[in-house]
Amino acid sequence: MTTPLTGFTGDQLMPMGIIDLPVTFGDSPRDVVSQVSFIELPRLTSKSNSPPEMELRPCEPHDQAEDILVHQPARPTGGPMENTEEVDLGDEKITKIGTVLPKEDRDLVRACLLRNRDIFACEGEIMPGIDKEIAEHQIATKQGMRPVVQKKRKQSWEKRKAIKTEVEKLLKTGAIREVKYPEWLANPVLVLKSNGQWRMCIDYTDLNKACPKTPFPLPSIDAMIDSTAGFKYLSFMDAYSGYNQIRMSPADEEKTSFVTDEGLYCYKVMPFGLKNAGAEYQKMVSKVFKEELGEIMEAYIDDMVVKSCNGPDHVSHLEKVFAKMRQVGMRLNPKKSFFCLSSGKFLGFIISERGIEAHPDKCQAVVNLKSPKSIKEVQGLTGRIAALSRFISQSAMLCKPFFDVIKKKTQEFVWGPECQEAFEKIKEYLSTPPIISHPLKGEPLYLYISTNDDAISAALVREEEGTQKPVYFISRILRDAETRYPMIEKSAFAIVTAVRKLRPYFQAHSIRVVTNMPLRKALGQFNVAGRLLKWAIELSEFDITYLSRTAYKSQALADFIVQGTSGSFTPVEEVWEVYVDGASSDKGTGLGVEIISPEGDRFKYALKVNFSPSHNVAEYEAFIAGLQLVAAAGAKSIRVRSDSQLIVNQILKEYKTQDETLIKYLRKVEQLIGGFDNVLVEHVPRGQNETADALSKLAKSGLDKEHPITVLEIPLPSIELPEPTVFQLHHEEEWYSPIWSYLAEGILPQDKNLARKIKRWSLEFTIIEDALCKKGYHHPWLTCVGKVKAAELLSETHKGICGSHQGPRTLGKRIMRQGYYWPTLRKDAEDLVRRCAQCQFHARIDHKPPNKLKPITSPWPFDIWGMDILGPFPQAKGNLKFIVVAVEYFTKWIEVKALSLITSQKITDFLEHHIVYRFGIAHTIITDNGRQFTGAPFKNYCRGLGIEINFASVCHPQSNGLAEVSNRTILEGLKKKIEGAKSTWPEYLSEVVWAYNTTPRSATERSPYALVYGMEAVIPMEIVHPTLRTISYSTQRNAERRAEEIEMIHELREEASARQAEYQRKMRKVFDKKVAPKHYQPGDWVLRRAAAAGKHVGKLDPAWDGPFEIVKSAGERAFHLKDTQGKLLANSWNASDLRKFYP
Repeated sequence: MTTPLTGFTGDQLMPMGIIDLPVTFGDSPRDVVSQVSFIELPRLTSKSNSPPEMELRPCEPHDQAEDILVHQPARPTGGPMENTEEVDLGDEKITKIGTVLPKEDRDLVRACLLRNRDIFACEGEIMPGIDKEIAEHQIATKQGMRPVVQKKRKQSWEKRKAIKTEVEKLLKTGAIREVKYPEWLANPVLVLKSNGQWRMCIDYTDLNKACPKTPFPLPSIDAMIDSTAGFKYLSFMDAYSGYNQIRMSPADEEKTSFVTDEGLYCYKVMPFGLKNAGAEYQKMVSKVFKEELGEIMEAYIDDMVVKSCNGPDHVSHLEKVFAKMRQVGMRLNPKKSFFCLSSGKFLGFIISERGIEAHPDKCQAVVNLKSPKSIKEVQGLTGRIAALSRFISQSAMLCKPFFDVIKKKTQEFVWGPECQEAFEKIKEYLSTPPIISHPLKGEPLYLYISTNDDAISAALVREEEGTQKPVYFISRILRDAETRYPMIEKSAFAIVTAVRKLRPYFQAHSIRVVTNMPLRKALGQFNVAGRLLKWAIELSEFDITYLSRTAYKSQALADFIVQGTSGSFTPVEEVWEVYVDGASSDKGTGLGVEIISPEGDRFKYALKVNFSPSHNVAEYEAFIAGLQLVAAAGAKSIRVRSDSQLIVNQILKEYKTQDETLIKYLRKVEQLIGGFDNVLVEHVPRGQNETADALSKLAKSGLDKEHPITVLEIPLPSIELPEPTVFQLHHEEEWYSPIWSYLAEGILPQDKNLARKIKRWSLEFTIIEDALCKKGYHHPWLTCVGKVKAAELLSETHKGICGSHQGPRTLGKRIMRQGYYWPTLRKDAEDLVRRCAQCQFHARIDHKPPNKLKPITSPWPFDIWGMDILGPFPQAKGNLKFIVVAVEYFTKWIEVKALSLITSQKITDFLEHHIVYRFGIAHTIITDNGRQFTGAPFKNYCRGLGIEINFASVCHPQSNGLAEVSNRTILEGLKKKIEGAKSTWPEYLSEVVWAYNTTPRSATERSPYALVYGMEAVIPMEIVHPTLRTISYSTQRNAERRAEEIEMIHELREEASARQAEYQRKMRKVFDKKVAPKHYQPGDWVLRRAAAAGKHVGKLDPAWDGPFEIVKSAGERAFHLKDTQGKLLANSWNASDLRKFYP
């Protein structure tokens, strides 16, 4: 087989051959065997160097929906077009910041990011989600549409594994839940991402057909791009799983159901793939940032950009945007967000202060294409060109030969010379596309029009400092009747076409149409007939004036006019093009210069540098060499292109230069530029400067024999460098210096005691080959080392290539066994290990309690209550999923209630009706830090009744131990009662609680019922098997006995209190034996147990996070903390979850 296979990106792959194999369709006995031809391809990806393996697998149908998802182009996102550096936000959150803008401004932005680290999400984090009052997605279906339950599709083993992993991840983050009987059901579809991993999507094709399209519009991309260009400071932000941050309406959750091998699930958050998901997200963004959009930021769905003119304003704008995000619960993806850039990718364009540029990847996709060999490939070519039409003047005219080929579908495909010529012109044009400018508010714009027999074109431009810069190119092929319009009507039609395409520009600016046609008379009067009258009325609402064409002020406009319009024009002066690049590394420095004459002749120079400059100095040397070489060729007008954005912007005065050396180089460049009549300096991507880049690397490598390349040498810098300053360093005496002096030269200290000590100590030392050595027990001689070498040995042995962060004792032994010695080895090893950040963050968790046990003691019944929430449980009748539990600390009495929702108001109602109305107003309530207890309704109600709320330390259930024990008892009882019928748990809840309240407790040896009512409850067993009190029951005697029991209830409770005190004493005695005291005080730095902070801690994840500073104590065992940025952490943290940190 000799025909290559062509992919969607234009890449081609040559098959290895064709093989015929028997394929069985169906199952026996109704199966069919048929010979099928398979194309054999080379292995595309492999994670190892092992040869390809052959294996037999069952064939599977290829779903059309999967094709649509796989080949649907992804929406372009924002990103950098310059070098970036990482900013560690902590908690494994790393984002990036530009390196081109001034350092002081970058530092301000970096500090801003660290202050707002909480709005960045990390992998697997449970996000708060957008406030339901802001956005909640509802799925409306058309009337009469019947639900569709898709049949489960077969998946390969690899895809089933990926689906299972994704489902577990979504369950863990609370994004999905199990569902039993959904009316709508879809299948998951796996899409292979560029990094080789699988992305799980849901095929909502049937559901989307049943949903009407929401009328909420998406913003205009052109308007956004124009509004963003021209700003010096840009920050691109991407929402973390943006759609998943919006919650689904509970009534519509089950419409998103999908089927897997593990079961049926539905989304609790808005999933990807729904018809109106993008509009819903855009509506939310427009609502949240209604004051910022168009002013300091732009947002297209979940892609956002903050724009500013200077550094301080940019920080202020970021703070404002972050505050809005925090207010509504929005979170950003740190990996896909980039801050403080001078240029970047946004919605498929490159935007910067200079203007708007075409995306280099889109241009290269056309430049790298081979000549089409079918109509389908020609259609793909025209589609790629259409995406770049804003940047291509006369695009329709250039593509006319392609359209002619497409029209001849029934004929044999012919790619003639005319098509190839047009193809090469487009490639040449896209190799250096123009930079599109953005119009300023209220300024007039110029419209140049061009017509010929087959197409019309227009160029909208603006004028800045006497130079005209393009804003938008449009072009259109004329249809059959339109080709027969007179020339003046074609020109008028070009204006009308421009108005319809660029209406926002015509509405916001006065337009000056530059033409040689008498259009002012033709369209300025209403006594004309036909099409001209219709167009004149259409154009009358805009501020349009007509000017005669004189001269062209920019090369792009000259090219535009030359390509499409016959007649005279002002010629453009011949321009020489110069490409420069410098490469500097440890292996050497080389410069590359390519000069292209106006006639197209190319001159290549590789210059070897005989000194060691920095990278920026090498770029300046290349620029200077290029200017000197082109000046020697007699050029007067030049265009110099470099891929160093820093150097170009310094020359253009867009960046300030602080370095003294670079200032001298800049002055040298300005001096050389003064010798030319016209100089244009441009920044180009590295991909468009490949020749100069290759030349610089060639010069650095020293290969100077290639004939077409001129090789030169630069012995000295182009400027005079200042003399280096010499600093005299003070040499500190090492510990072994007195011993060395005594053994080598016989010199002793003047102090007699010290001299005697040196004599005695020197018996263990000797000098071997100019090295001081000490006698060892496990090693004949140990080499003595000083402070610097000792620190290097400790660091390398502990955390170097062969180190594994051993403990101090092992570390010291290993260094001595290697043959090294210094007197403070053990102490230095202990200090190094104690201060090693990795050792501290990955230290083992000590489960010993840090403080002695202090049980909570209630002085009287109903004085102290502990409250907690159990759940979620399997959904039961009435949507019940949770249990609120209250336990009284003196009697151990339990009150419970099953709830469907656990809001703060629901908990307040439970407190009011089940505790206050039945047992009176409590003195203290102990709870955890859940939002239900910290919410305003609960806190206000308790404050109104004078009830004190004590919050337990985070992730420290012992602070509310009785409630935790009660929860465990209720759970164990329910498990044994329901016998597999999980949704029936509310029916057995009262039975479990009744059993608890009527059972004597170990601490009091009395049941809670007896301590509350003064007697033991009559239980069902006494009815089945009567006891004395049920057999001899008498109403009169019962009343008298109850009176006696009530009078003696105080004695009963005092006995219980004494027993409880003795029980707590014994428990405290056992507990206190395990205590490993930890003493902290304000100002100490500590680490916090990562699991206690709610973070997922995997096998290789740090067990601790931080560091944090202790602000104040919250009792004897709990502390309030703040992070390194001074932000106070919510709630208090128990000493058992903290560990001393050594900076």
